[in-house]
Amino acid sequence: MQLTFLGHAGFLIETQQVLVVVDPWLSPLGAFDSAWMQFPRNHQLAPLVREKLEHSPKERFLYVSHEHKDHYDPDFLRTLTKRDFTVVIGRFRRTALREAFEAYGARRVIACGDQQEVPFENGCLKLYLSDSGTHRDSALLIQADGQRFLNLNDCEVHERLSAIIAEEGPIDVFTAQFSGAIWHPTCYDYSREVYAEHSRRRRSLKFEAVARAIETVQPRAYLASAGPACFLDPSLFHLNLEPVNIFPRASELFTFLHHRLGGRTPRLIEPMPGDVLDAGLGELVSMVPERVTDENRSHYLRSYATLQTRIFRERRRNLTLAQVDRIHLRLHQEMQRKLEAFPLADRVEMPLYLGLIELPGQLIRVDFRSRRVDVVSEVRDLSRYMLRASAVDIARVLDRALNWEDFLLSFRFRASRSPDVYDSALHGFLAAELEDLRAMNREQTRGRRAGMYARDAIGEGLDITHDAEPPFRVAPIAAP
Repeated sequence: MQLTFLGHAGFLIETQQVLVVVDPWLSPLGAFDSAWMQFPRNHQLAPLVREKLEHSPKERFLYVSHEHKDHYDPDFLRTLTKRDFTVVIGRFRRTALREAFEAYGARRVIACGDQQEVPFENGCLKLYLSDSGTHRDSALLIQADGQRFLNLNDCEVHERLSAIIAEEGPIDVFTAQFSGAIWHPTCYDYSREVYAEHSRRRRSLKFEAVARAIETVQPRAYLASAGPACFLDPSLFHLNLEPVNIFPRASELFTFLHHRLGGRTPRLIEPMPGDVLDAGLGELVSMVPERVTDENRSHYLRSYATLQTRIFRERRRNLTLAQVDRIHLRLHQEMQRKLEAFPLADRVEMPLYLGLIELPGQLIRVDFRSRRVDVVSEVRDLSRYMLRASAVDIARVLDRALNWEDFLLSFRFRASRSPDVYDSALHGFLAAELEDLRAMNREQTRGRRAGMYARDAIGEGLDITHDAEPPFRVAPIAAP
């Protein structure tokens, strides 16, 4: 079994009989409204993946782990003209991804339940699902020719790893997300010192989770994938060069693992897009000549940004005051509709303020307890959550060019909160779509009618980004 690394969380896996393409994020437009770009650059691999999926004589599968756009790339998938392959996805309660692929025109779409196998000659695919509230993701196990590749993607099934290994046997190659992927603390108005402390804590938690997973799985090789991305928009480029943030390099993870695991460290591999790994040997057998290192990383990023300049130039748009006023009114109406559908309003103790940068004296105040949305001239609550963004970026959400979660993951906003304590319900309100909130409301109503506590519909996992803040209250840090 050979694994060609496609960049980020993408793989092209081949045996003598089968080809499996995993999470191919290859679009030159990146993801999350072009805020995230693949790092290292991998757009040059799109023709190879297209050729393999369209014309390989082998049995062909396309696996997409979940609907985050750095895993599910509809722009690239639309470029495939011949679609006589099988799509494998998780069977989540939210059906949007399944519906998209059913309309896509593939030969077959298999929506797998948890631990469901998809057999092929001399092997199988097997999915492990996480589908709690609005958190939807899947991990993938591929068994072929007596070898096993376990890919957790961003899926939070760490507590199940012991059972998976006991049932499936030794793992040759293992990979799991090691980089952060959330807007905290990236978008928060913290002092430099507080920002660095939050970043260190989140990074330590992520590194420790990877170390414990490796201890449990005991693979022959760990392959660094699923992050970090890079940020080439001029307004975000500084994130690449910060001395401490939640987007560590693989070399930093490897230093931690060597110290943490000592002599129990497996072979650690940092691949470049296009590298080929032999699962049986547990090592790279083909390597692309251009490598990104700690030494040349800054120059590489600046050159990469220059290549992508056109994308960000075309995003710029000037608005008249009348247009900004209309966007403000639409945002007010959107918040009112979301609040009416939100089943956990009584759990949110602090109000939410939303402001457009162009209208500093007109803040939208969402009061969850009274279920009111008003326009006020200033912040009037000591305890509050605040989010500010440009009218241009908010308009793209209201126009459905991207959803709320994609907007939040674009990092094109600033936030603050007092007290500085994570509130999963409030974050879920921000990130969820109106139709999701309505579905959760219906599910809770059915649960109450059956005499059930409806926490399963929406709960501490409500933050639907890649990795939520810890689902417990940490010691408050005063917001500046």
